[in-house]
Formats: sequence, C-alpha cells, structure tokens
Amino acid sequence: MTVPHQSTPPRAPQDKMPEDRRHMIRRRWLTAVIIVLLVGIPAGYLVISAGQSRDSGRDKERESSAAGLQANRPSQMKRRVFEVPIPAGAWDVAYYETSNWKTSRLYVQFTTTATGLDAFLAESGTSRAQLVPGHVTVSERDADIADWTFDDGPTGGTATPPTGGAATPATAGTTAPATAGTSAPATGGTSAPATVGPSTGATEASGGATGATVWAGTSVTREEPRPDTDITVDLTDPAFPRVYAVSTTSP
Repeated sequence: MTVPHQSTPPRAPQDKMPEDRRHMIRRRWLTAVIIVLLVGIPAGYLVISAGQSRDSGRDKERESSAAGLQANRPSQMKRRVFEVPIPAGAWDVAYYETSNWKTSRLYVQFTTTATGLDAFLAESGTSRAQLVPGHVTVSERDADIADWTFDDGPTGGTATPPTGGAATPATAGTTAPATAGTSAPATGGTSAPATVGPSTGATEASGGATGATVWAGTSVTREEPRPDTDITVDLTDPAFPRVYAVSTTSP
C-alpha cells in the first residue's frame, strides 16, 4: 500500500531581528543629513541669488540717482545696447543713464581726435558729411538733464544751418564784426557774419562778440528696437572735437 506524499506545511516567516540602537541612530542621522541637503542647498542658492539681486539693484539705484554725468566710461554692455561706440583713446569721457517703463536714454560726452570722430560716426551709421554746421540735435530737455549748454547754437533739431544766408540779429544801428577782418553791413538791423577758416562765424546776439563755439550735428534713426542717436559735435578745435550724444531706446 502506497502512502501519498504529504508536502510539508510552509514555515511561518521568521520575525526580523530587532534593530540595535547604534544602527537606528546611524539611520536617523543619515536621513536627517539627506533632508538637510535636499532642503538646505536650494534654500541657500535662493538666499545667495536674492542677495546678489539686491546688491545689483542697489548699485543700479546709486548709479541712477547720481547727480549729473559720471566721469567714467559706460560699460561695454551699455555701449553695445545703446550703440554708442566710444572710440579708443577718447578722453574726458562721461555718461549718464536714465530709464523708465517707456524709454531708456544714455547721455555720453567725450573728446577725441579728428580720426576718432570719423571712426565714431562711421560705427554709428553716419559720417562727417552728414554733420550739419550750426545744427544742435540734442533737445533742450536732454541738455537740461545732462547739464549741457549749447548757448551759441540752435537746439533740438529745428534750426537751419548758418550756411546759405542765415542771419544773426544785432543791435540796431550796429554791425556784427566778421571773422578775419571781413564784415557784412547790417540791413534792417541784422547782419550776416562772413565765414573764414574752420569756424562757422556764429556771432553772439549780445555785444556782437566773435569766437563762438562751432557746432555741428546729425541724428541717426534706426529700425526698432534699435536705438536712435542724436549727435552734436563741438568743432571749435577741429583737431580735437568734443562729442555729445544721446541714445534713446524703448524696452
């Protein structure tokens, strides 16, 4: 007689060994370290980023709140954004930046050589031939903001060049002396100064004194979002012209 084979009943799972205290402390410590790293590292980055942003904001605030032009070159980024290519070797450089929700402006002034002026105008998208004698393209508002004075020339792009018959008022019954000993008689209380040499012969209305500043200007208009630039040059000393530029962009 064959006895059927009976399978052995499954054994009950053995209970886990109790965790000793040392292992438990180590596991909890490791878990705490992981939690601190997962939470602390991103939080640290946020704190550092917030501090850097705050410092950058304070620097910009100090820069924007500075009164008048700052005797320094604008950063390369500013020059690139506003497209104001200050020539290498320029001196007496100063700038001032204003910004609001609508427009941003960069005011720049510098002195350079005749070659430097040509390079600046070429890189700005214009040329010396585009400079209109006696024409101050910087508006009165921008001149006031930058504390610039263009007393001897028309301001804001509304004047006509002195070449071609522009008259300068003089005191009734007197004539304005002309450059290099030439003169033009007054007709109806006005006189037109003669032009000799590099000067445009601009004459001050009061006193009829000669030797006024020789201005020339042009405006560079670019397609948006590129900035527009008003350029006015003091050519009293043609070898070392003084440049005043206002570049305006809309964010």
